[in-house]
Amino acid sequence: MTAAWRIWVLVLVVLAGLTTAFGMRAGMVGMWWPIAGLWLAGGLAAFGLSVWVAGCLTMLGLVMDYMGEAPIGSWPLALLAAYGVALVAWDRQPPIPVVFAEAIAILGGFIVAIIALGIAGSIAGHPGFARGALTGDFIMTALLYPLVRFVILPASIRVARR
Repeated sequence: MTAAWRIWVLVLVVLAGLTTAFGMRAGMVGMWWPIAGLWLAGGLAAFGLSVWVAGCLTMLGLVMDYMGEAPIGSWPLALLAAYGVALVAWDRQPPIPVVFAEAIAILGGFIVAIIALGIAGSIAGHPGFARGALTGDFIMTALLYPLVRFVILPASIRVARR
């Protein structure tokens, strides 16, 4: 991974953190707000396995735990699980069309994120924190993903992967 790519990943993580913080303002309680970390987990997996990306997703998850008062480790677990599913979707042999890989990456990422959040919440004694309001947020994230993925991954990388 080049230094320019690492800087790009850091910029995306900071933007995802700011997007998440904006959605947690007091006046935004009733609105659906996208979970930007899942965009990164699904989109950056198209580049391939990277410890740098996994570390950045972990740090973003810890920030999300702090902002959302979630049990520590729940969002890093959810983001890393989503990243893992997206990696599997992108590395299918024989290769599948890009549209299917992206659909599996984002929808599979949501499913494992919900499971991971439920497990982390149950262990921490907050079994209901991952349900309810997050469903709308997941829907908003999925609806905006086709637009955001062009920002996350440059066209040269998307073409090189398939």
